[in-house]
Amino acid sequence: MTMAMHAQDLLRFGVRGGFDIQDMKFDEKVFKTENQLGWFIGPTIQVSLPVAGLGLDIAGLYDQKSTKVNGESIKQKYLLVPVNARLTLGFGNAAGIFVAAGPQFAFNIGDDVDFEWTHNDIENTFQLKKSAFSVNLGAGLFLSKHWEFGFTYNVAVSSTADASFDKGVDAISDDTKPKSWQIYATYFF
Repeated sequence: MTMAMHAQDLLRFGVRGGFDIQDMKFDEKVFKTENQLGWFIGPTIQVSLPVAGLGLDIAGLYDQKSTKVNGESIKQKYLLVPVNARLTLGFGNAAGIFVAAGPQFAFNIGDDVDFEWTHNDIENTFQLKKSAFSVNLGAGLFLSKHWEFGFTYNVAVSSTADASFDKGVDAISDDTKPKSWQIYATYFF
């Protein structure tokens, strides 16, 4: 029975939900619909490692985003799988803060959409049917053993098949790569 209680402290299951945001500013603009790209929800699991404060956070999130390109509205539906290492500092289960970082894999589960446009005499074609690889950097706070609130900065790196460490470092400073913020709440059972 003691071993079962210890395993329960090391492994936590929950549900996470939140919004994808274009511009993260700590004012009322965060909650305006023109700033929101979409929303996400899904199960999450936290694994505490034997080293105090260290752990893993893994989720499977349904993500739906809408955006406009040259007047054409595009809806994207993904299964997101973020795998973050995290460092937690707090007062037991009462309250504390955490930082997290890691890769995120996105698998398109919506329509296989191709869209084209011309800019400076160069024709561009994008396909939304491929998986994507990105990097997450985030932080937040937990209140009690059930509630956690956080934000994540997500930087697209490449398609999953083309992912590499060098591309990840370059993407963080590249203004042409899509970047977004996520704000979320998680309830642990």
